[in-house]
Amino acid sequence: MRAPHSPPGDPVVGNALRFARSPFDFLDTLSSSYAEGVVHLSGMAGPGIYVVLDPDLVQRVLVDDHARYRKPQLRPELVDPLVGEGLLTSEGDLWKRQRTTLQPAFFTSRLRGFGDTIVDFTRATTAGWRDGGELDVHRELGVLTVRIISRLLLGVDLSRADAVDVAEAMERVGETLALSPGNVVRPPWLQTPPPREYQQAIRELEDVTARITAMHDPGGDDVLSLLQRAIGDDPDAFPADERRDQVMTMLLAGHETTALTLTYALSLLSANPDARAELRSEVDTVVDGTPAWGDLASLDYTERVVHETLRLLPPVWALFRQPLADARLGEYRIPEGAPMMLPQWALHRSRRHWDAPLTFDPDRWRETKPAEVAAYFPFGAGPRACIGRQLAIVEAKLILVTLFAEWDVAVTTDELPRRAAITMQPTEPVPAVVRRR
Repeated sequence: MRAPHSPPGDPVVGNALRFARSPFDFLDTLSSSYAEGVVHLSGMAGPGIYVVLDPDLVQRVLVDDHARYRKPQLRPELVDPLVGEGLLTSEGDLWKRQRTTLQPAFFTSRLRGFGDTIVDFTRATTAGWRDGGELDVHRELGVLTVRIISRLLLGVDLSRADAVDVAEAMERVGETLALSPGNVVRPPWLQTPPPREYQQAIRELEDVTARITAMHDPGGDDVLSLLQRAIGDDPDAFPADERRDQVMTMLLAGHETTALTLTYALSLLSANPDARAELRSEVDTVVDGTPAWGDLASLDYTERVVHETLRLLPPVWALFRQPLADARLGEYRIPEGAPMMLPQWALHRSRRHWDAPLTFDPDRWRETKPAEVAAYFPFGAGPRACIGRQLAIVEAKLILVTLFAEWDVAVTTDELPRRAAITMQPTEPVPAVVRRR
């Protein structure tokens, strides 16, 4: 075994500042410059970060040898108050209990009943649009997906005002969690308390969480109902804050990735009029009146648009793991506990694995199944792959189709500056003009 190569860096801080100042550009440089399977970024707090650039090694970590790795505790002073020990961050036996308990809420048999709800909420949102009006499409989609997830996964009809509060609070959370030179090079013992704006955002999210819990009517097969029954059967098996942590997790992970996928899809379609025309043509051909679950199987191009968006602009831009003991990954040695980055951003856009990787081309998925491509993992892979990945695809397709059945949505900016937080988020409003068809 040998140590991975470390790119030349600055004195003391190594690669840290270059990475923190422009993480996506830096990952592009790594992907294009190094054929190495693993690259070590020095100068970070602690042992640095080991970046895995070989899709086969990514699969080794996430699938084949997944039991030898865990999710690292990155910035626990910020993440713990947000999602605690929810499904996104828990480990070991607790995670297994949570995953087993919540999985029925995501069964395909249950998803079939979601179609009408997704379409109805989408049409309720567009009912407030003005023909020829301009809006922040990312905010609109964030509010929409909060309301959808609250209904489908938490069994509660959340008001638009509460959904706006969630979306705005999540934006402030993203601002605080975004990579910056300070939080990359600062050692753990110098970490500062969460800023007041972040603490206020957490309080606002907890207020909404408390209202959701109070409004919830148990007895269904949503996440909260499943949790309540499991806790009732074995109260010692779950933490005291289990309901709170899972609601916060669903509000964060359940709405944001879909809202971002749709935002980026509309932006890419606006910049590629041929693709937009083809999607509109498919919608007009397949949908008879109101979109429905039964239309999904025939919406081939729409699904290709969703997968191509997830490839080119992946909302989850990187996954992180750490080995439980010194690990051999290919020919490389990774020290016990060292943070590892598995970057979708780099592998989804690498010319080593894709033809014309920076071109938006939904037809690249015409003969290729996403599950067959090791360099494509927008929802992760293996046992810890996103529990809601199937719901996310269904929701994105139905929302896109419902929008295109009645509206033209044109994103009016070519520039979408983005930050690297838990997800890849726009740093500014995303303006769009909406016109009724």
